Amino acid sequence: MNISERIDFITKNHIHVCRSSTLKSHFRDLTTLRRWPYFFVLFSTGNELLHCIENERVHVPLGHFLFVGPDRYHSFIDGQDGDFWVLYFDYGFYARTPNDAYFIQNNPLFFDLDKIYISKPAIDISEYVALQMEFLEKLITKIQTPLVIDIIHNAVQAILLRSTFLSQGLQNPEVQYNNIEDRKIANQFRELLHIHYQQEKKLDYYANALKTTPRRLNQAITNIYGRSAKQLVTEKIFEESKSLLAHSFLTIKEISYSMGFTEENNFSAFFTKHSGYSPKKYKNLQLNISAV
Repeated sequence: MNISERIDFITKNHIHVCRSSTLKSHFRDLTTLRRWPYFFVLFSTGNELLHCIENERVHVPLGHFLFVGPDRYHSFIDGQDGDFWVLYFDYGFYARTPNDAYFIQNNPLFFDLDKIYISKPAIDISEYVALQMEFLEKLITKIQTPLVIDIIHNAVQAILLRSTFLSQGLQNPEVQYNNIEDRKIANQFRELLHIHYQQEKKLDYYANALKTTPRRLNQAITNIYGRSAKQLVTEKIFEESKSLLAHSFLTIKEISYSMGFTEENNFSAFFTKHSGYSPKKYKNLQLNISAV
């Protein structure tokens, strides 16, 4: 995946709400497993909702939300009996402030790749949520004045805040919130890393882009995340490598080059160190899972 394909961090201020029955008018190839450049929130209002995530059919009960982030491979399933609501938006729409950017970048609903988050409101407010979706669907078709954008943003934020709180609570004791400048640097670093991780692995590049020093960059990242900037770069490359091995038709050699490794052996050593499996063995394991 090259930089131009990471439009989820390049596209700005895109949001849409529609019923599943009209989704085909917005997207082609709905049933193809792929990464979508949006954050998706699906809400089941008819029968049980089915969605495919990482080759797995996910069952979403009536009155529940399903959250899918832009780093996951997923697809829609044809032939479902019930209708459901689909809300999707890009990073630029939500990240209006440093706090918004931090919240969406680190939200487990979208970025905990070890889990799939399905959320039910604390009380039965299915009819209210459906009415809210219908209201947003109509509102989005109107002129996008600042007031209208505020209303839409606040409605999306309310859904995410409630669901994040219900899933595991809003406060993470490992995260530091007290330094606004550190958080600003951390947000900008994550945005740059999301786009440039394949070509740029050295901290000098990111420090120069942020008009700071590698030492100051690393200090800010450590203060916010409790891990070094280098560790975040490594984690990003590893997670993207796993996705390509599991879901792309690229050879291991092609994946190693796409991840910025000049030699396949170096990539193999890197991947084996962090996963415990060689790239070939990991790819075969994923193929066996998808064949089940």
